[in-house]
Amino acid sequence: MSKATSFIHSLAMKLGRNPKLALIKLIQGGLLFAFGVLMIFVANNLVVDSIQREIIALVGLALAAAGVLWSLVGYLSMSVLRIYHMLNKKD
Repeated sequence: MSKATSFIHSLAMKLGRNPKLALIKLIQGGLLFAFGVLMIFVANNLVVDSIQREIIALVGLALAAAGVLWSLVGYLSMSVLRIYHMLNKKD
């Protein structure tokens, strides 16, 4: 087995070992995304035009992006082991 295949195998085993933790990551990422979008909405509709409005919107955008990435990690953690086993099935 090559080095890359060995790394992918160990990563799949590590990520897929705890589905409860993966679901928690998925939910946390969704909540973080929702909070970031809410910050953007508040900055757009409630804050007067200023540099402060743009900074709040930028922070909200960063939080929303972080939430998407965290949700992606949780989702892939839930499904990566199942996909890995389906691809490596030897029957």
